[in-house]
Amino acid sequence: MTSEVMIMNRQAVALAADSAVTYGGGQDGVVTLEAEKILPLTDNMAMMVYARGDVLGRSWAHIAHAFQREHGGSEFESVGQCAQAFFSFIDNNRQLFPEKEEREEFEELMRAAFLTVLDHARALRGYPGLNLEDDEAAFEAALDLYRGHLATDEAGAEREPLPIFSEMTRERFFQLYGEMLDSLIAEALGAFGTQDEMRAKLFDFAYMLVTKPAFLEPFAGLVFAGFGTADVFPVYSHHYASILVDGVMKRAHDETTPVGVDDGPNAFVRTFAQADMTHAFLRGVHPLMFDLMISMNLITNESAAEAALRQAGVDDAKIAEVMDALHADALPGLTMEFIKTVQMVSQEEFINPFIQVVAASGKKQIAETSKALVELNILKTDLHQTQTGVGGDVDVLMISRTSGVEWYARKT
Repeated sequence: MTSEVMIMNRQAVALAADSAVTYGGGQDGVVTLEAEKILPLTDNMAMMVYARGDVLGRSWAHIAHAFQREHGGSEFESVGQCAQAFFSFIDNNRQLFPEKEEREEFEELMRAAFLTVLDHARALRGYPGLNLEDDEAAFEAALDLYRGHLATDEAGAEREPLPIFSEMTRERFFQLYGEMLDSLIAEALGAFGTQDEMRAKLFDFAYMLVTKPAFLEPFAGLVFAGFGTADVFPVYSHHYASILVDGVMKRAHDETTPVGVDDGPNAFVRTFAQADMTHAFLRGVHPLMFDLMISMNLITNESAAEAALRQAGVDDAKIAEVMDALHADALPGLTMEFIKTVQMVSQEEFINPFIQVVAASGKKQIAETSKALVELNILKTDLHQTQTGVGGDVDVLMISRTSGVEWYARKT
């Protein structure tokens, strides 16, 4: 994990990041505490990176510097246009990303994906109540779980294919990678994997792994921020990016937020990756403690209701009937009221005052604030002596309409 913060108001945007990043991703990933993660792209825009720190072994800093040499003097109408230009610079750039290396990484990703499903299948075999007859049944059940997660999101809605792969049909994908997939399937599963129905499911799994926006593979978060020529106030745009497939970077747009002109927020704070201490400061309660409070509220309400019924002399059968009715409505309703009250206090006593100060702050003050919020997470890591990939010097960049890109703090 890493720690990054973005703060913006109508005057400026500040990006702050520790120096931790993972190169390579997966089990062979290497964490370094000396990475460049805030990268100027033009005179008025910059990019901040978190999580995975490279593409085919090329650091995002290396890629951004190459982009800046080619496009640094360009003017973009919007932050989104700059982000699109950056991704277009990566796509099919065989000078930076040779096809041979791309295919090697893709093969390793697919091998890791099949082995992950195998590991999950072994876990399912020992899970009580599933009654899986053999290893083959366990693998098929695990594979169906992964395919289901790729096909639909947590709310059950269908995941639409990534627009960037609109031309990557199944036929095209199988033409490019079918031979590779067959070899990996035989290596991992033997004859079982080559059966027509299982092979079709595995090919479907591989295709969705590439074209769906679930990002089960190691990925990077990319935060583009600054001023386009058409922007009055700063804008930030957040994207996910992971692997190259047929020369094209797999990516997905998460959100774009402008500082409000007539409506919307006139100040904005966004945290990325490891941010539990930042959230504890901003909300007045640690996220884990808040979850514990909710659980304990539900448990104590239930215990109090059952104790009151027993004290009133109600028999066990009637208690069970009444408790079932309470579980259906009253008890969840009480806990929801508790949650609403805590959230209201958090908003009024902690979040709103902070946003009011940020909205009125100058660029140096929001830069200092963003730096302090990242340092909270580093402090926790240092005090707990945990190896979580958070640490190193904190870099802070300011971007304003009047002065453009400026460093507030930068490691030597």
